[in-house]
Amino acid sequence: MNIQNISNLPDFIDKFIKFNHDKLLEIYDENIKIHNTGLLYFQCDKIKNNVDVIFLHVEKIIEMMGEQSWEMLKKDAGDKKIFLIKESDSMYILKV
Repeated sequence: MNIQNISNLPDFIDKFIKFNHDKLLEIYDENIKIHNTGLLYFQCDKIKNNVDVIFLHVEKIIEMMGEQSWEMLKKDAGDKKIFLIKESDSMYILKV
């Protein structure tokens, strides 16, 4: 899997996040109150013009990336919200 810099974020994903920014932050904040920690996961399909957004709690994140990677990502993000974006065979990490 290829993890890329946010400067390489595909245009259609960037537009989706900008258009839905407030709602995405609302989803994130509501789930953080329940789970205390986690991230927003985006499953993107450009061909179908579809983006599924799911809040992932810690257990699912560790299952996907491993505990050490999750701890490093949390530390690197600090107080910022983490958006993990999968599109085709690429992964993007956005910290807002």
